[in-house]
Amino acid sequence: MTINESFAYEAVTGFKFGSQWIGKPKMISFVYYVDGLLIDTGHRKMQKQILQTLSPLTVDQLFITHHHEDHSGNIAEVQAMHKCPVYASTECSQLMKSPPSISLAQKLTWGSRPPYEDLIAKEDVLQTPNYAFQIIPIPGHASDMVALYEPDRKWLFSADLFINTHIGYFLYTESILQQIESINRILKLDFKVMLCSHNPQFENPKQQLIKKRDFLNEFYDKVAKLHKEGYQVNEIMNILKLQEYKLVKLLSGGHLSKKNMVTSVIRDFNT
Repeated sequence: MTINESFAYEAVTGFKFGSQWIGKPKMISFVYYVDGLLIDTGHRKMQKQILQTLSPLTVDQLFITHHHEDHSGNIAEVQAMHKCPVYASTECSQLMKSPPSISLAQKLTWGSRPPYEDLIAKEDVLQTPNYAFQIIPIPGHASDMVALYEPDRKWLFSADLFINTHIGYFLYTESILQQIESINRILKLDFKVMLCSHNPQFENPKQQLIKKRDFLNEFYDKVAKLHKEGYQVNEIMNILKLQEYKLVKLLSGGHLSKKNMVTSVIRDFNT
C-alpha cells in the first residue's frame, strides 16, 4: 500500500509519501514546496509517485536537509526533471559524494541512497523571490542536518529534529546531547509551525518540541546516573525496563535500536 497526499499551509505545499508491503504505511516522509524551492526529495521506494507529483511544479532550486535516504533518495531524478541547482550544507555535500552504507531495514523501508556529487554547499541564507530562509545547523540525528527558518513568516522546516515527543530507537551514529543542544537552539526562535519531515506540527509546535527535549533530558539523566554507578549497557536496559523493537533491530543488524540510545548517552557522557 502507498500514500500520496498533499496539504497547503499558507504559501507552503506539503507532499506526504509512504509505502509498505502490507497495510497502511507507518513510516511517512514529507517533501515541501514553497516559492519555487523544493525541500528534500523523499525516498526511492516512492520514486515513481514522487516524480509524478513534482512534475507540474516550477522548481527553481532544491535543498537537501541531510543525507539520510528518506530525504536524498531522488536527488538526481528531481534535478534532471527540473534542471535546477541543488543545495545542502557543506558537510552534506561532502557526505553525499560517497554516502554511508545503510541497513537492510532502511533499504526495505525507504530504498537505496545513490551518491550525488554535484550538491552546492550553502550556508547562512537561502533566498527565494519572496522569502529568505535562514540555514540553521541542528546536528544530533545526523551530523550534517540543518533546518530552514523563515523569520518573517515564522515557518520552521525542522527536518528530523522533532519526529515525535518520544523516541523508540536511535541510529548508532546519533548523539543525544547534540540533539538536546539543537532543540534548545531552535527553541530560541519565534516559529508558529514546525514542518517536520515526518510529523508536521501545526498546533503548539514549541510545546511539542519542548516535550521531546524533556524526554531526551530525562532519558539522558537516568542512563548517565546508572553508568556513573558502574552498570553496563545491558544492565542499564534491564533496570530501566527498556524493550527493543526486535524486528527493527534484527532487520537493521543493530543499526536501529534502543540500545543505541543507551550507548549514545554513555558515549556523550564520556566525551
